[in-house]
Amino acid sequence: MTEKDLADMIKAEEKRLKLHNPEFMQRHREIMEAADRMRRENKKRLCQSSDLTKADNP
Repeated sequence: MTEKDLADMIKAEEKRLKLHNPEFMQRHREIMEAADRMRRENKKRLCQSSDLTKADNP
């Protein structure tokens, strides 16, 4: 595979994904916000769970 083949493949994939389309960026932001929200909720649950564990085992 040549450099040109690789560049053409990348360009075709960017086009297929509509990488530079505002809708793609909006969906990307939505996914990242959902991931951040889940991470925060999991962290909060872990902290609450670990507080209970500490109380049970002085």
